[in-house]
Amino acid sequence: MHLWRGIALVLALLVGATACGGGATGVVNPCAPTSGSVVGCVTDSRGGSAVAGATITASPAGTTTTTGTTTTDSQGRYALSLSPETYDIVASKPGKAASKFQGVTVQSGQTTTANLIMPNVFDPSNPNVSAPTISVSGLPSTVTATISFTVSVTASNPVRRIDLRTSNMNALPQSSVADANSATFTLNSTLLANGAAFIDMIAYDLNQNVAEFAVGFTVNNAVSGSPPATPGVFLTAVTTGQSLGLFSAQRAQRFSTLHLTQDPNLMKVNGRSINLLTAPSNATLFVQVQWSNVGAVGYKVFRSFSAAGPFVQIAESNGSFYNDPDPSLAPGVPVFYRVSAFNAGGESAPSAPVSVIPLPPFNLNLASPANTATSVSTVPTFTWAPTASVGQDRFYDIYVQGVNDSTAAWSTSNYSIVDSTSIVYAASGFVSIYPLTSGKFYQWDIYEAAAQTLYGPSNAPYSVALAFANGGGLVATVPAGSLNGPFNFTTILP
Repeated sequence: MHLWRGIALVLALLVGATACGGGATGVVNPCAPTSGSVVGCVTDSRGGSAVAGATITASPAGTTTTTGTTTTDSQGRYALSLSPETYDIVASKPGKAASKFQGVTVQSGQTTTANLIMPNVFDPSNPNVSAPTISVSGLPSTVTATISFTVSVTASNPVRRIDLRTSNMNALPQSSVADANSATFTLNSTLLANGAAFIDMIAYDLNQNVAEFAVGFTVNNAVSGSPPATPGVFLTAVTTGQSLGLFSAQRAQRFSTLHLTQDPNLMKVNGRSINLLTAPSNATLFVQVQWSNVGAVGYKVFRSFSAAGPFVQIAESNGSFYNDPDPSLAPGVPVFYRVSAFNAGGESAPSAPVSVIPLPPFNLNLASPANTATSVSTVPTFTWAPTASVGQDRFYDIYVQGVNDSTAAWSTSNYSIVDSTSIVYAASGFVSIYPLTSGKFYQWDIYEAAAQTLYGPSNAPYSVALAFANGGGLVATVPAGSLNGPFNFTTILP
């Protein structure tokens, strides 16, 4: 059974994403379409870079008859003016996988947001570049207790994955099935608040073509007891220069080379920590919204780009956090969140707004000892320079290793060099495994770096913005925190 009813309400949850970021001087929100009945952003990954020049077409749902077309601008934005009806919105561009958002309902006088993801095609020689089609059966318009429903996918290539999210569109999927054209999922509605809800399904084929389909329904379970208390809210904005999946892989490779036991997916900066495994792997900017546990069944998350609102619900969660990588988020643009708690007795009042301003990407270049330097002291001073002043504080870790050695002669960890762009080898407080040897060939790099701005005290509702450096290094297979490293040098002869 196809359910088209309620999709306008579902997608209206995301309309707030198109609001401009208030108060940011010289910064333009990268995704802020201002007019049209269907608007959105096209990015190469969830929270990733804009895809300019993509052709956007609208067709009545389930057909191939084009009733509207446009092209994304330099910021990946598009806007279509369409008559009231239900449409499939498709994005296409040479070299990119096809992307489709199914079942977008247009209502008179309303704006609906449909953001699309367009990764590169996996196999450029594969002629099958068309988006899959998703259908759902067994999901009634009103849901109580626990039910099962089936998701089916039709595609021109083998189906690689079917992801399911419940009442959110940006976080990691609650369920995922690989290498199957259909999957049966279980929905426990007692974990959702009474009222409007939706499931969001995303299907990928082996050529990275993608389809997304949001289906609305109403939760109507018995009410009993009293609502929970209002939770406190804590925000962490994270910015990286490339997708988190690649960023994590580079860190894991470097940590393995240096024999570091620290978990490369667990980022700890100045007492703050964030687990990258909980964030979408293809995001480059996301905000982790955390809240205090008030013993509720679940929590609603609301977002606005103004302290005065309006706040739009973007997710429900049964946990203690939600990662928001929406393409409307941007460095320098303030974003505000509120959270309410719910149980069988009802919903709490929403929390007071808490804001964070995501940082721009943070990068640095190595300075000295210069690359290929000779006659370097066996107790050298290492210096580096950020490419821009980012954040209130900056944190670094360094390694020094003999080029032919299997382990580092010296390294720091957990971002232990604070607000300094130089350090003497084996400086006080940093244990050295081996003294440097005269006349030996070494390599050094700042292998991880982060910038931070902290808002509010640690014992009260606060927010923090973090930006992590990730350069790529001179050798592609040896990732680095710096843009121009690693550097090699030879110590002075005895």
